[in-house]
Amino acid sequence: MSETASKKGRGRKYTSKACDECRRRRAKCDGQTPSCSRCLTRNISCHYSVQNNRQPAPKSYVLLLRNRIEALEHILRSHGIDVEASLSELMDHHDFLPPNDFNASAETSFTHDSLSSDLNDLCGAFNGALTFDEALNFDDDGEMRYFGPASGRLPFQSSRDIDPKTNNEFPIEPEEGHSLSDSRGQLNEVYQTISEDESTSDELQSHLIELYFTWEHPWHQMVNEKLFRESLLRNGRWTSPLLVNCILAVGSRFSDRVEVRSVPDDPNSAGQLFLERAEVLLPFELKWPNITTLQSLAILGMAYYAMGQDAAGWLYQGMAFRLVLDMGLNVDSSALASKVSIPAEEAELRRQIYWTLYCHDKLAASYTGRVCTLLEPQGAVNLPSPTGQSDSRVVSLQLALIGLCRILERILLSLWAPKPLLRGPRRSAFFDKCVVKLRSWYYDLPSELKTSTSNILPQVYTLHMVYYTVFLLLSKPFLTQSEAVKRSSATHDDQETAKKAKILCDESARKMCMVAQKYRQAFGSFRLSPITATHCTLSATLVSLENYSSERKDIKTEQNSLAHQYEIEACLQTLKELSTPWLPAKCIHLNLGKLYQKACKKHDDNPITPGIDTPDRSSPQVVMPPNTLDDTETVPPPLPMPTSFDMDWDIFTEPHVLEDQTVMPHDLHSIDIDEVFARDLGLSFSAHLPSDYNVR
Repeated sequence: MSETASKKGRGRKYTSKACDECRRRRAKCDGQTPSCSRCLTRNISCHYSVQNNRQPAPKSYVLLLRNRIEALEHILRSHGIDVEASLSELMDHHDFLPPNDFNASAETSFTHDSLSSDLNDLCGAFNGALTFDEALNFDDDGEMRYFGPASGRLPFQSSRDIDPKTNNEFPIEPEEGHSLSDSRGQLNEVYQTISEDESTSDELQSHLIELYFTWEHPWHQMVNEKLFRESLLRNGRWTSPLLVNCILAVGSRFSDRVEVRSVPDDPNSAGQLFLERAEVLLPFELKWPNITTLQSLAILGMAYYAMGQDAAGWLYQGMAFRLVLDMGLNVDSSALASKVSIPAEEAELRRQIYWTLYCHDKLAASYTGRVCTLLEPQGAVNLPSPTGQSDSRVVSLQLALIGLCRILERILLSLWAPKPLLRGPRRSAFFDKCVVKLRSWYYDLPSELKTSTSNILPQVYTLHMVYYTVFLLLSKPFLTQSEAVKRSSATHDDQETAKKAKILCDESARKMCMVAQKYRQAFGSFRLSPITATHCTLSATLVSLENYSSERKDIKTEQNSLAHQYEIEACLQTLKELSTPWLPAKCIHLNLGKLYQKACKKHDDNPITPGIDTPDRSSPQVVMPPNTLDDTETVPPPLPMPTSFDMDWDIFTEPHVLEDQTVMPHDLHSIDIDEVFARDLGLSFSAHLPSDYNVR
């Protein structure tokens, strides 16, 4: 054995993942948990950072950042600002954070900087009220309502409801004989009548609730599972007959049991019974709505989306948004602490609900092609925390989705709105900026949210599908003008941006097929996937279908044509699996199947995979439990990917050039310089992209 091999076999004596104390002392650490030997012998508290920030960045990502920094420095110099002199002055006055101090705490401060600023401004200059006071809340229903200073009601606050010692408002109990109690009593009587007519066994209810919290809740976190289950046992305030039936209706979409269907042979009737119960209970709740009413409306909207009733789903979702503003969930309770005292668990639940609806608004806007209705400037709410959550991965998933949806909102408003915020040359600069932001978002993902990690939540794959969908939404507006940019009137920036948009669009569609393949390998099929995967798959299919249809059939393009067919058929397989719980997927599968058959006839081709054909809307789909096979029908094997596809999912394969100073660009672009960037300088990124310039 050679000397080199011998050294490699012995391995490293000390780990690179040192504890915080050993890092601070620059001492060697053996990396033992829960305490390293050095801290143990010195009786020192040993703590390891949750996230390892020493992973190197991919070369293409560093190149994007370097180009961006050089462009920004060029802009500063063009306005007479000496970059080096200004930087030295900042460091001399200790206003600049040294690289060695750029740790996890700094990361958190940068991540939440904008939110903290919003909340500070809100506390100092905006004195709205979240109150029970009947002088402001004319409903006098015992529920907290929010009123801002523009309402003119704030001077009406009753002095009898203010504690002179603490200046905090006392909760007002409804007066005796109040109509609210009568309403709740009527609601209970109605529910008892319904329950007697159609009883649900405890075993079935438990089964459906478990399905809901396993497959739907991590992606659509409208309730706190711990509070809900406790209230369900004790008949507490965090559950209601309406909320339970809404959860059962959505949970039924993930079940193959016949008793949850109104029509045994129709999978789309799953949950219909619980939906009808909810419709009977809803009018009583809407008279005096509370937080469980808001939660019920959002979940009810999802149930209608599942059944293909988009108009009803959109309506109930909009009602939930209105209640968010009515109850002041768009303003963090910490900013209103002087007006009303809210328990910590309720304050955290309010944050969770607000950000869930914020994300759902962006996903629904993409799914329907409509405008966003719950915009980021309309709220100032802290991000959710793991407090009260049984699984920290669920919180990490929500935080990552929030960050992605904030980028998506800017793209939808800037490029897809009826009156887009950006036009002309500013669009090219915006494109480059968003690519950097999206790559930064991906690079900052914790290990439990990467598809290369084992034992991850199923919804993590959906998160990555949304990531690639955002790239598609960013790129497509530049491709619709592909013919226009070929004309002599097109600028150089337009031409280069269109080229880069085409590269990113094709790469995103290809990567999404890979994510779907990994999901199928891990969980058997998309039978239990969130509905969001439907629009993601549709977006990728349209890209591949356009490429396949527009290609000329010859020997040179045969390999590309075959690759596009693989992508299309993989997407059709995904949509077919999604068709059982989500009727929209079945409708999309039907229409895409027709387009694919038309394209195959154009090229005189046949589908690669047997059984890929146009679905028949009239015949009910056979429902199969996951990972089971029927004697008369076999599930087709996973579609093979062409050998030309790059299946390397580890983006950190470049040399460890950043081992000592890791790039941590959380938000390098807090100042909007897009207009200056495009108008004054006309800078553009190179048209010759590096070999690893992609969207992974």
